[in-house]
Amino acid sequence: MFNPLSPELARLPILTFNLAKQTYGLLIEDVVEVTAMVEYTPLPETPDPFIGVINRRGAILPLLDLRLIFKQSAAPITSASLFIVAEGGSKQVGLVVDEVHQVEYMDALQLVDAPGSARYLHGMITHRSLLIPIVSLPALLTAFLETMSPEGF
Repeated sequence: MFNPLSPELARLPILTFNLAKQTYGLLIEDVVEVTAMVEYTPLPETPDPFIGVINRRGAILPLLDLRLIFKQSAAPITSASLFIVAEGGSKQVGLVVDEVHQVEYMDALQLVDAPGSARYLHGMITHRSLLIPIVSLPALLTAFLETMSPEGF
């Protein structure tokens, strides 16, 4: 018999990562890949969260430093730095993070709305005694990519 509240159906696959000492999550449906830093080109006169752009398989990919978006101090970006290639609709962005963990299957019933002031969060979820903010990719794309130029990236 079909049970819509069965444990298998109430699991959210979330890629977990760290910014400083805080664990965050990103819905796996928004993730294309995780990759090591490559040479990037800084862009003049762009807001602080923008690190620059890279050539990813012939397409321009903007890089955002999630530390700066979440009001943390910037960390040096080196060849050991990682970024998550995320996609929403037809737009892709590289999200620079400190450390990537793994995909965790979390209880969707534990997901609660983020506080009203947390505009870049989809919500918060409790998992293994941690409170994990879940990044809202649509909010990031709207705030940082669509406002950069008329044609966007």
